[in-house]
Amino acid sequence: MRLRIETSPPLPALKTWLSASPGLFGLGTRTINDLRKRLVHEFGLPKEIQLQLNGFDLYGKDAIDEVLEKDDLVMYFLLRGRI
Repeated sequence: MRLRIETSPPLPALKTWLSASPGLFGLGTRTINDLRKRLVHEFGLPKEIQLQLNGFDLYGKDAIDEVLEKDDLVMYFLLRGRI
């Protein structure tokens, strides 16, 4: 599935498409936590973040394919009080 990823200030501006799939033997991007780790690693973003879809928080253990749909816009916010 492909997702749109966008950061929110005070983070550096980022708008990108990202392909997310469970991968071979389920070792790919399966959960929201997997997605968060991938964004931190691939784009050098801070770990202290919250992912949101349509203004609602996305939490760690939820399976991506049960929560997100193709072309969804996932917003990447810095947790309050973190810089």
